[in-house]
Amino acid sequence: MTTLKSKILTVIKTRKINIFFLFFILAFAILVLTKLSKTYTDTIAFTVIPKNIPDEVIILNDSSHQLKVTLKAQGFKWLKYYLKQPYLSIDFNTDVNKADSTYVWMRTKGFSNLIKQFSKEIEIESINPETLTFYFDENAVKYVPVRPQMTIAYAPGYDVMEEESTTPDSIKVIGPESLLRELEFIKTHNIELTNINKPVHQILKLNLDSLNTKMSVSQKEVLLALDVKKFTEGTKEIPVEVINVPKDLTLKFFPKSIYVSYYTSLENFNAIKKTDFQIICNYKDLKETSTFLTPILTKRSEKAKSIRLHHEKVEFIITE
Repeated sequence: MTTLKSKILTVIKTRKINIFFLFFILAFAILVLTKLSKTYTDTIAFTVIPKNIPDEVIILNDSSHQLKVTLKAQGFKWLKYYLKQPYLSIDFNTDVNKADSTYVWMRTKGFSNLIKQFSKEIEIESINPETLTFYFDENAVKYVPVRPQMTIAYAPGYDVMEEESTTPDSIKVIGPESLLRELEFIKTHNIELTNINKPVHQILKLNLDSLNTKMSVSQKEVLLALDVKKFTEGTKEIPVEVINVPKDLTLKFFPKSIYVSYYTSLENFNAIKKTDFQIICNYKDLKETSTFLTPILTKRSEKAKSIRLHHEKVEFIITE
């Protein structure tokens, strides 16, 4: 009986404690809400973050890049400023003036852009200091070609017209001029593609491990695009033209025409004409001891690749 009575008393006490804590929490919540609904005025130090800085400029670190802003707002609006370090951005395109080796922000010029960064419910009473000075150093800018590192094996009968390249084919590098002068290209990380029989679109990461830490790049990856198509071989018979023959000489040569073989995509096959090619032998290039002319392909179709002449010599005789 005594044990039962003690259990009942314990339950009652526990419930009383739970009810007490419930009312305590409710009272505390009401107090907090009441406080947060009131309007307060306080001064907060905002870290200044520059934006739209010219590429050739490096802003030197300076702990004085802060603005102390006196605000008037409801307690709810203050919460975000107390929970983490607040910041304000200063636009170097519109809010600063350049003077010698510094950029100067003035409140009279940049105030309108600052207030846009606050909600309409917040009233700004003052901003200090009236000016901020940003010291900077200058770097050079150079566009450096990208050199893709890849091993590509096309499926039989497939190829591309253009040489492998990337988009963009060069990237902007910023750094000391003495270092940029020695930088000729930037490689990508190596990739291996095999048995390719369809167009390729692949992101290649730049290999920046060897780049000096004083340099920065506009991007860290490029796009490799290969317009892989079905290819076939074509052949055209092209007449040979001999130029610069002296007027007092009569020249007979053989062959009068040479077959030209080339590689092209199926869609371009019918578009390639004989007039897209020209073969010339220049008599001025003839050596005294030579008994033949050398045919040179002086005109070629842009739609053909791997072009080959079936004859590398043109025999000739001089007649009266």
